[in-house]
Amino acid sequence: MNKLILTTAALLLSLPLQAQQWPAPNPEAKPGARWWWMGSAVNEQDLRWNIGEYASHGIGALEITPIYGVKGNSGNNIDFLSPNYMEMLKVTADACKGNGIELDMATGTGWPFGGPWVPLEESASQMVIVDTIVNGKKIKDLDMRPETKRRTNSTLVDVYAFGNGTFLRLGKSVSANGMLNAKLPGKGSWRIIALYRRTGVMKVKRAAPGGAGYVVDHFDKRAVTNYLNHISDAFIQTGTPFPHTFFNDSYEVSEADYTPTLFAEFERRRGYSLEESFDKLVDGDRQVVTDYRETLGEMLLDNFTHTWTEWAHSHGAITRNQAHGSPANLIDCYAAVDIPEIEGFGLTDFGIKGLRKDSGYTRKNDSDFSMLKYAPSAAHITGKTFTSSETFTWLTEHFRTSLSQMKPDMDLMFCAGVNRMFFHGTTYSPKNDPWPGWKFYASVDMSPTNSIWRDAPYFLKYIERCQSFLQWGQPDNDFITYLPIHDMMAKNTKGKRLMQFSIHAMGKLTPEFVECINSIDRAGFDCDYISDALLLSTTFSNGKIQTAAGTRYSGLIIPDSHNILTPEVKAHIDNLRTAGAHIIIGTAAADMAHAAKAEEMKTRYGLKLIRRSNDKGHHYFIANLTPNDIQGYTSLSVPLDAAIWFDPMTGKRERADIDNGNILLSLRSGESIILQTFDKVDNSLLDELAGLPVRCGWSSDEGTEKELSAWTLRFAECMPDNGKTYDLTGAQPWENLDETTRTLMGTGIYECHANITEADLKDGNIWTIDLGDVRESARVYVNDSLVGCAWAVPYRLDFSGLLHKGDNIIRIEVTNLPANRISQLDREGVQWRKFEEINIVDLHYKRTTYEGWDPVPSGLNSAIKLLKR
Repeated sequence: MNKLILTTAALLLSLPLQAQQWPAPNPEAKPGARWWWMGSAVNEQDLRWNIGEYASHGIGALEITPIYGVKGNSGNNIDFLSPNYMEMLKVTADACKGNGIELDMATGTGWPFGGPWVPLEESASQMVIVDTIVNGKKIKDLDMRPETKRRTNSTLVDVYAFGNGTFLRLGKSVSANGMLNAKLPGKGSWRIIALYRRTGVMKVKRAAPGGAGYVVDHFDKRAVTNYLNHISDAFIQTGTPFPHTFFNDSYEVSEADYTPTLFAEFERRRGYSLEESFDKLVDGDRQVVTDYRETLGEMLLDNFTHTWTEWAHSHGAITRNQAHGSPANLIDCYAAVDIPEIEGFGLTDFGIKGLRKDSGYTRKNDSDFSMLKYAPSAAHITGKTFTSSETFTWLTEHFRTSLSQMKPDMDLMFCAGVNRMFFHGTTYSPKNDPWPGWKFYASVDMSPTNSIWRDAPYFLKYIERCQSFLQWGQPDNDFITYLPIHDMMAKNTKGKRLMQFSIHAMGKLTPEFVECINSIDRAGFDCDYISDALLLSTTFSNGKIQTAAGTRYSGLIIPDSHNILTPEVKAHIDNLRTAGAHIIIGTAAADMAHAAKAEEMKTRYGLKLIRRSNDKGHHYFIANLTPNDIQGYTSLSVPLDAAIWFDPMTGKRERADIDNGNILLSLRSGESIILQTFDKVDNSLLDELAGLPVRCGWSSDEGTEKELSAWTLRFAECMPDNGKTYDLTGAQPWENLDETTRTLMGTGIYECHANITEADLKDGNIWTIDLGDVRESARVYVNDSLVGCAWAVPYRLDFSGLLHKGDNIIRIEVTNLPANRISQLDREGVQWRKFEEINIVDLHYKRTTYEGWDPVPSGLNSAIKLLKR
């Protein structure tokens, strides 16, 4: 556990800061990225080039995940854990250290855990059931073999007979050829059920060279231990330093519903024999199936999650885990690791003003707000510093994702409690490989070969600023909400026995809980989820419910009066209530208001936010994910004597306008902001506040407005080369100027002259440039001074003191998406899809080409205005 202790210590050492300043960012505040190694065909020169690119743009962590290779490049592939592979890990570790990047790695190749060193008997397995009815006392040559296609790797566990209230085991009566010959104790109808264990039911998906093989049995501690020891042996034998963090992807072992110790573990945990109730399990009996599911969940937690984390700690590493998809209580699984990680999958349609839709090329986000809160909840209630996220999986089709499309879903994750994001992902690619280089099959693609990489540092700095605040202090959510796991496990018992709590299924599996969380949010409150085990460790102290880790809440919410509660949980809740705790059944706003104060920013304006406490007061991350520009005074649920606004887009700080305890809030659609409040004002803070400008609202009359026209356009850093200069009567996109610009990827440089009069400069020289609709990011210069980069809606930048009387030059460097260039490569028949296995697919995992894409707008897509402030 050494690295966890060191990381936490470093964090604590950095936090005695001037509370009114930006928190000094720890290395963990920088965004990370999953780093796909295709065929592990890496070399030292290109490793160092890739890592240098990531570091220079603001990436702070890389997680190596080896996968399948590149066609025609097998001679350069490196087998996983081979001496050559371990040597490349040493090079990578050295380069990462030299560039200030944390090095993580998946605990295997592809996903789920598995490989060629997993023997068949330790692989994931499933039940194969043969079920029939016989009449009479004698059974002769009854064929109890599985259907032909399921016989491979199937081994008989036992044959059970049920009839006349009698249970018998008949397995010893089955011959070598699968025929049952037995004598039953009585006449009448008997149900005969044969159970087989079928091993090897799943192989590693997207495996790298040296990593192909069976998926390990996650329910079997011995199998998991053997799997992990094979990996650690490779590090020890080659003297390779262990990574900072070992990672586990979402649990996707959908075929595994059995393990050899199931029956013994079931009886130990549930108190009765599953074999004697096996007919009820087959028939979908609600209680038996629920008990079966809960037993598997507990075995996964004990035999995989705990075992894996203890193994990592024994080698000085920590664990980062995606528990979703597990057939288990997600809160307990997330809580059992060092860094719980949630996953975003798709693009959320918030209706934000001015944010392009790209209809037909986006995927609906399956990770709604309630799903995103599982991992942060586990971190909050157990006192863990970080909650991470696999971020931006399949927002749009490849080559069509903009920075502006990423920001809203990032903001939603921040509001849910994420504070350690990882891009999904980036691909190692040789520096000199022809464009577009090596690509993973799923988007997003945060890589040096993507045109959005040019302005990505602005987005990455935004993330770093946000995470520096979100990693500071302590969580301050209002309530803990009981996760009704027993109700969830008891659903749909007559269907598939195995229940997995995956991102894509939660809306159908748990609609009542989703609505419960949404109701709490709409009422102006926030909560963390809690499991049975963690609830049983809570106490009531000084008017609050407190977890074992010390996190405090104003009350406990039980979603429904009919939720299934164990006797132990019922008794503990009664004890909390007797001690004075607020126990709320349901989500009536009035009931919650008796225990906590709602945030008006939520109830009145529909904003998303998260609140944390610190030694000076509180701080908020606030996002306007609505179609509305919002302005007005609002109350807060916490006391304040003063407050400062922090703009994570620019790094600016402004003093809050407070009137009679209410604070002036102004956020345009799509904007986000950080607010720090102070319980007490001392002289030092007064001096700091006096030196800050006041954050003012906007007026419907923004004063002088100048629309800029007569632009010239030329190109830099573009493919194909274009040395032309275009004279434009007004700002306009470039994709339809001619055949060259129609297929161009790169940066267009727009320039115009603005005549500023003496009257324009009267009463100050503070301006806003409104870029309107930008495709897709724009660096703005006024008289060769950089104003900033507009990479997200609203595309507006403020500046002061840069304009002068007379002629002024406005330069806007706009970078577009790679979509038009890649579609042209397809029309030309360029074979850039050169990757093994799945290659490049569309949002629906279908093979596709882009030759039919219409040109994507590129450049300035609306009029440009200078607004006097």
